[in-house]
Amino acid sequence: MTNSSSVSGAGNVVATRYATSLIGAALQAGALEAVQSDLISLEKTLQQSQELAAFVDSPVFGADRQMAAMKDIAQKAKFHQITANFLCVLADNRRLNELQDTIGAFHREMSKRMGQVDAFVKSAHQLSPAQEKQLAEMLAQKTGKAVRLFVEIDQSLLGGLVVTVGSQMIDDSLKSKLSRLKQAMISNSNQNASLKEVG
Repeated sequence: MTNSSSVSGAGNVVATRYATSLIGAALQAGALEAVQSDLISLEKTLQQSQELAAFVDSPVFGADRQMAAMKDIAQKAKFHQITANFLCVLADNRRLNELQDTIGAFHREMSKRMGQVDAFVKSAHQLSPAQEKQLAEMLAQKTGKAVRLFVEIDQSLLGGLVVTVGSQMIDDSLKSKLSRLKQAMISNSNQNASLKEVG
């Protein structure tokens, strides 16, 4: 399973607490699949709408306005009541700015429960479904677990990929190669300068 996402691998305590509570409530209601589907949909909406992303992150808007907006979004998207309640709780507690981190924490917790591992990929270019599948299969062989990709486009890489699985980073980007080459050139230049001084 692959997903395009900008979710970071780190997460935080607050987001993890909310995500764990959400999973518990969804399990109790027998709605875990529906809630997971809602969050994937909401995550895509946040990626596509800079206005919405800015709204949930902004401390300017009051809890009432944020709650009303979340209710409206949940209703239009036909989210499960558990998802709608979760969004309202975040807004009411002035924690809506934790929404994206909480979605990331939800995905990570679900991956643990399903025996999966998350791989966070930064790519200079959009990967095709076939490329994502091939990369997921390669990482699955390496980790021995089912792998779910979260892909983020980062044009500053120039080319190649940066893949993070757990605490391990696999950097195959052109930017990284150029940086290493530049560092080697600087080192060689300094070494030559030292030799000249000695001479």
